[in-house]
Amino acid sequence: MLQRKHGFKRAGFVPLGVCTGLVISCTVLAGENAPMQLPSIQVDGVQSAGDDTDYRAGYSSTADKTETPFLQQSQVVDTVTRQQLKDQAPQTLEDVIKFMPGVVVSNNFGGTQDSFIKRGFGNSDDGGVLRDGVRMPIGRNFQRVTTERVEMLKGPASLLYGMQEPGGVINVITKKPQYQWNSTLGGTLSDQGGGDGWFDVTGPLGDSGFAFRLIGQNRDEDYWRNFGQNKSKLVAPSLSYESDDLSFLAAYEYNDYSNTLDRGALFYNGHHVGSRDKRLDEKWTRAQGQRQSLNTTTEYRLDPTSRVRLTTGWVYDHYNDYQADPSEYRPATGELTRRFRRNVGANRENAYLSLDWIGNKTWLGIDHDLVTGVDYETRREANGDFLQSSNVGGFYPADPQYGLLPPVGKVNPSNTNGKSHIKGQSLYVKDTIHLGEKWILAPGLRYQHYSIDSGAGLDFKQTTDEGESRLLPFLGLVYQMRDDLSLYGNYSQSFAPNEMETGTTFEGTYKSETGRQYEVGMKYDNGDWTSQLAVYDILKKNVQQNTGELDAFGNMIQRIAGEVQSNGLEWSMSGRLNAQWSVIANYAYTDARIKKDTRQTEGNRLFNVARHVGGAYLTYEVPADIFAGRLRLGSGARYVGKRAGDISNSFELPDYTTVDAFASWKTSHLLGKETSLQLNASNLTDRSYFVASGGNTRRVSWGEGRTLRLTGEVSF
Repeated sequence: MLQRKHGFKRAGFVPLGVCTGLVISCTVLAGENAPMQLPSIQVDGVQSAGDDTDYRAGYSSTADKTETPFLQQSQVVDTVTRQQLKDQAPQTLEDVIKFMPGVVVSNNFGGTQDSFIKRGFGNSDDGGVLRDGVRMPIGRNFQRVTTERVEMLKGPASLLYGMQEPGGVINVITKKPQYQWNSTLGGTLSDQGGGDGWFDVTGPLGDSGFAFRLIGQNRDEDYWRNFGQNKSKLVAPSLSYESDDLSFLAAYEYNDYSNTLDRGALFYNGHHVGSRDKRLDEKWTRAQGQRQSLNTTTEYRLDPTSRVRLTTGWVYDHYNDYQADPSEYRPATGELTRRFRRNVGANRENAYLSLDWIGNKTWLGIDHDLVTGVDYETRREANGDFLQSSNVGGFYPADPQYGLLPPVGKVNPSNTNGKSHIKGQSLYVKDTIHLGEKWILAPGLRYQHYSIDSGAGLDFKQTTDEGESRLLPFLGLVYQMRDDLSLYGNYSQSFAPNEMETGTTFEGTYKSETGRQYEVGMKYDNGDWTSQLAVYDILKKNVQQNTGELDAFGNMIQRIAGEVQSNGLEWSMSGRLNAQWSVIANYAYTDARIKKDTRQTEGNRLFNVARHVGGAYLTYEVPADIFAGRLRLGSGARYVGKRAGDISNSFELPDYTTVDAFASWKTSHLLGKETSLQLNASNLTDRSYFVASGGNTRRVSWGEGRTLRLTGEVSF
């Protein structure tokens, strides 16, 4: 069993005096604490609908850019509600997706990047993570203190979100200013050592129509293995305005972070080498940087049935890392050679602009819910020097001695000065046509143009200079059999450029990636809980794959596979069973294989894809007061099946089951309006398991050991 380094220790709380000063200042601006009455104006994707006090989501906005009732959706949208986030207290987006069917973790670059496989497809650089509908660059894009809820649109999402993998997109919806005064102070202690502290203040600015929100967090928590720390300082101000016809929102976030970069385990002959307790790298390994984002949404109501919306998004990440990279394992002696690698001054920048017209019209007696728009996006990545040392031996995983590999290296001429620039321009339309009371037809079409240029090298050499235009059709159909039951089907396509990631090289001829999906299913919603069942077939061509081999400079070699296919079934349910019990349950079967490639890999499973994934989470709210407060208890288990570890299927990651639990207590009789205490346990049984492979035997990520976190909050 893994030995804990520390007991609970003091978290890095934001000074109470600063928070108090903010509260006093904002109270003066607000004039009074009474809620402000304003005209109602709908801003979809900005403030989501549905009852977020439990696990049921009656509406979502990601699939249509407008709030759509659950039973009228022709695609699958899985939602993690505000209450689920509150109960499960996820630390990363990997924790958020635990109880989403058909989603598993992919190569997350030593635990420093969001990387997910959805319905068999996905990676860290697939553009599949959105924030308030805006595409995010690689990195970590979830902050617990700023997130309201998370939605995932399954299947190709290119109709409204452009260049994407066909598995789906994850949309992180952030907290927005409120027109009722509220302020919260909170902190978390971890049994690993350290924790975090935060404040969240929101309210109206007098009777001006403006409201604000200010969120701040300081985190300093020890890593769960034998060394490492995760640190961040975050501030997120936002301002909104609402009147009869006009609404506006501007939200900024700054995050200064330093996270543990843990390459994980080494596999040999199908088994891992060394122990879970002892890392195979050095104490100086980390990924650090400063990330800034600014999003705005402006909406104007043209008439009672139509409105225009202008959305802008910008995110910039200045990034550095220090890697102790496993190079060669010598089984005869048990020695592992390693090398120092470092990205120096990498800059990642995304910019996005869209203009949408959203209308609810009746033509010839037929109701239409229309979304039509144009968008423009640009994605830039520029890397400075890439440093690398020669291989250094003397390290033995069975008895690791640290300090043998210094963080000193020379410029790698092939990876230094890497640059990539992707631009996309699009026109799109989706018309949801209500054919009577039972039938809904939803055709859509997108015209997408893109260009990509990229290259690298001390003496810069361009490796990609491509561009293409394409029409992407969509067709959805819904038949509402009863008030609580509907059947649906859809056909959709996806399209994305293939791009070399930093630290990779490419063999073969460049081609853009295309995909298509057929899907049918059913949905049920009785007002207390929802359930959905989906069967799908996805075919993707020109798939970029890791070969599992390295070139002479230590870069992962990638190539394009001719064709891959994923067939699957997904089932889920979530909501309230009665006044005390709530449930989340799901199961997914995914068969993802290479159909056309080299003779050695045709028929192989796609690596990191589990054929069987399932889970269930039950929550019980004690009906009687306990110590003048309300007690809430919950626990759940998640199973992930065996996964291939590389494209050749030369080794396998074993299946695993993890158990999580929580207990929370809140009262209005202690401090402020409400005081709450909550204890969360992740991996309660301390199961040893692997979350993902990097595509080879030298980079396999361990799953987190048992961790306890105690959280306290006071609302005023």
